[in-house]
Amino acid sequence: MMSRFTRFALIVALLLGVAACTSKPVMNIENRTPTSAARNEDDMRRAILAALQSRQWTVERADRGNIMALIQRRSHQAEITIPYSASSYSIRYRDSQNLGYKDGKIHRNYNKWIHNLDRSIQQELNRASF
Repeated sequence: MMSRFTRFALIVALLLGVAACTSKPVMNIENRTPTSAARNEDDMRRAILAALQSRQWTVERADRGNIMALIQRRSHQAEITIPYSASSYSIRYRDSQNLGYKDGKIHRNYNKWIHNLDRSIQQELNRASF
C-alpha cells in the first residue's frame, strides 16, 4: 500500500507532466513561399486578409508589407505580425495573454492557430491563381 506522501508525490508529478505537455516551442513561419505565387504584393495582401478573416483573427493594422493581427478565444489572446511581399510571407509571434508564454514556449493551441492560418493563406493564394 502506498503512503500518503508517495501518493501525493505521484499525483503532483502526473499533474506537472500533463501541464508540460501543453507547452510547445512557439511556431514562427519564416519566408513561406506559396505553391501558387501571388502576381503582386496586393494579391498577397488580399489572400492574407481573407485568411485572417476566415479564421476569425482581428486585423489591428494593415500597412504596406506588414499586417498586425490578434485572435481572442475566451480568456486567451495571441498577437502576430505578418510581414509580406509579392513572393513570400512570414507569421511571427508578437505577444499573448493567458497562453503561458515563457522561454520561447507557449500553449499548444497557439501553434494550431498559426498552422491553420498558414494553411488558409495557402488556400486563398491557390484560389486566386490563374
